[in-house]
Amino acid sequence: YPLGHRGPSLLLGFDTLKLFLAVADHGSFTRAAINLAMTQSTVSKRVQQLETELGTLLLYRNGRGVKLTEDGARFADVARNIFNQIDGIKTDFSEGAHSLRGSVALGLPPSLGSSLSVPLTLRFKEKFPNANLRIVEAFSGSLLELLEAGKLDTAILYDARVSPTMLVSPFYNERLYLIESAGGAPATDVPATLKDLGEGSFVLSHSSNGLRRVLEEAAAAVHVSIDIYAELDSLTALKRTAELGFARCILPYGAVYREVQEGKLRARPFEDPGLSAVLVCATPLHRSVRRLAKELQLLMREQVAKGIAD
Repeated sequence: YPLGHRGPSLLLGFDTLKLFLAVADHGSFTRAAINLAMTQSTVSKRVQQLETELGTLLLYRNGRGVKLTEDGARFADVARNIFNQIDGIKTDFSEGAHSLRGSVALGLPPSLGSSLSVPLTLRFKEKFPNANLRIVEAFSGSLLELLEAGKLDTAILYDARVSPTMLVSPFYNERLYLIESAGGAPATDVPATLKDLGEGSFVLSHSSNGLRRVLEEAAAAVHVSIDIYAELDSLTALKRTAELGFARCILPYGAVYREVQEGKLRARPFEDPGLSAVLVCATPLHRSVRRLAKELQLLMREQVAKGIAD
């Protein structure tokens, strides 16, 4: 209990936490008291007792109401997390998997989403007919911002160095391919090498993207620099630019499977030890992971194990 100087007491019960959050949310002892069907003096006294117990000021009082202090904001986050955890446990105990309801929001990088989104959605609706799945496809930098803003429940990101506010676990080791136009140059089965990163021009996503960092680190390891033709944060644009022969790109095979089968693009694997990127499953540390989100993570791993994203 970093805010206090003594151990916990009965003042830190659920009722007191709810009362404190009501004051914080309404910004007023009077409005909180009305909402709680209590007297204003009782609410004010309970908060003062809580501050005494914790040994710190939680609220600034002024003529227009109250505002959280820095310690008050920290304590409010802890209190909300406690209730989120309890709600999650209640859901786990009260609902079977098939009867789960609600919505869950998932973020996927476009290279993975192109092969995983549809089969994952079909499997999700089969297993959870009463629940809703929303999938957002974006590059890792944007997905991280959405996670931190609370707009996603979980996301798959490139590069484990995402944020100290995120809990990450390895999800998938994605093999990368050198993607180039199938027109013009004759077909070849010769594998690509890391030295190829220094040959010709490449179209890549912005430098904030995790995959871009993977490629730049791989190029630096063999002492070559990547000639960037353009930066495009669009999977469709990356593939189309390569298809037209203006530049090459680096993507997983699943992202270009259709174009390769149609004879528009050629995908050359990198020779051993190859070039790959570690994808991680990320969830915010300050929010509990709901049952539906946990089940979704299991389904994603199931689909990848079946080779959907390969």
